[in-house]
Amino acid sequence: MNQEQSMQAFKGRITKLGLFFTTLAIVANFVPAVYVSTVTGIFPSVGEIIAIWVAAAAAFGAGWVVQPVAYFPMIGLAGTFLVWVVGSVGDLRLPCAVMAQKVTNSEQGTPKAELIGTIAICASVVVSMSMITFFTVAGNAVMPYCPKIVLKALGFVLPGVIGAVYADFCSKDFKLGIICFAICLAGKFIFPKIGVPGALVMLANIIVCIIAARGVFMTMKKA
Repeated sequence: MNQEQSMQAFKGRITKLGLFFTTLAIVANFVPAVYVSTVTGIFPSVGEIIAIWVAAAAAFGAGWVVQPVAYFPMIGLAGTFLVWVVGSVGDLRLPCAVMAQKVTNSEQGTPKAELIGTIAICASVVVSMSMITFFTVAGNAVMPYCPKIVLKALGFVLPGVIGAVYADFCSKDFKLGIICFAICLAGKFIFPKIGVPGALVMLANIIVCIIAARGVFMTMKKA
């Protein structure tokens, strides 16, 4: 069996396992709510459930479309199933996968990169669970004694991580990185003014960046 056939067989198994376990995770999410409702005897009406769902969709609905599309090229099929079950995608799983691919010289979009990214995500789950468990127990006692400047600085962790990931990608194609940065910066102000809902601004920026990247690629190819 050649490499292409092996990857097809691998992806087939991953799809079956991924669909099974993500479905199981979705069902499991409802278990606490059903348990509480059963114990207390309080059951929300259908109208209340729909109202809550609409509110959640308004706040996070764009991410349900944007994030899988934006992250898939970097984490692959197996990684995609994993991250939507374990969470902390943009601030933890994605940077871990990208850095692992970088240190192993794995070109994104290749079978090697997908496997390396998947292993990195699995490792990050083990590490983060260990660290979260420790700091959940110890942090409650330590955090009240931390200076205010330290507590305030923690709010910049996510922008710092995302900025580092952007800088890494930008170093691979500085011209395209600057173009995409300019597009996103302009889109932040232009799209809301032309009627694009705030929740869809990120998706619009991604689409324009993809078109721009394709344009740059075709221009370089012709040259």
